[in-house]
Amino acid sequence: MRFWGMFRFTFGEAIRKGTLIFYFSVATIIILFFGFALGHPADDPNMISMFGKPFAPQQSSGFNIAEMILIQLHSSSVFWIILFGIFGVAGLVPSMLEKGTIDLFMSKPLHRAEILLARSLGATAGIAANLFYFFVGIWLVFGIKLGVWHWAFLSSSLYVVFAFACLFSVVAIAGLTTRSSGFSILLTIVYLFIASLLEGREHFLFRLSDNTIYHNIINGLYYITPQISGMLNNSSRIIGNNPMSPVEFTILPFVYSLGSTALLYGLASWYFMKKDF
Repeated sequence: MRFWGMFRFTFGEAIRKGTLIFYFSVATIIILFFGFALGHPADDPNMISMFGKPFAPQQSSGFNIAEMILIQLHSSSVFWIILFGIFGVAGLVPSMLEKGTIDLFMSKPLHRAEILLARSLGATAGIAANLFYFFVGIWLVFGIKLGVWHWAFLSSSLYVVFAFACLFSVVAIAGLTTRSSGFSILLTIVYLFIASLLEGREHFLFRLSDNTIYHNIINGLYYITPQISGMLNNSSRIIGNNPMSPVEFTILPFVYSLGSTALLYGLASWYFMKKDF
């Protein structure tokens, strides 16, 4: 089993996880809901209707209502996509370390770092398959029913996949050190909470103390860990401007997170290679 063989094996394992099947079902329900709900009234193609009843004009107060729905749908869904993803694939690293499984993997002509990377990419690909299904489904519904082919909404899914790939570096370290799916999930959720605090550090953490060293430590933690909140927030801003939160898109959280993710994967690989199985 070479690298891509391990990747395909892990991808299939991730897809078969019950949590991801549940997410696939929920995504299907949401797509069908919008498919049946959205449309244009027969007498006014400039209006958007919900279940046949006029809802709002497609253009209002200088912004596109359909785009606003997509922004809100994206903002409200990506957190749950990430959360379901954690529950779905957090066990892939601990299960790899089980007696018999790890012996089988170690017998293959693969470096330990390659095994970990293949497992991580396979897990991320499993989440990406479900995520693309959801985004493409919603994109098709808005395009067919409203004539809104919003390519930025579709492309925003790539940023969410990248964010999850970065987050899985935390999952990988948690799985390797605890060898427990439950603890991996718990530690990753705790990290998501901490990442959210670090993203808004000026509004809360910095107010706890005016000490410069303390501020530098907080900033250091922010930059050496994947900026999940910043990436997810900016993935929504790809779609368009939200009048309720007029903040411009920036690529910086993705750039910083690439470096911090490489660091975490490097540490995870080092730890994996040092352990005796």
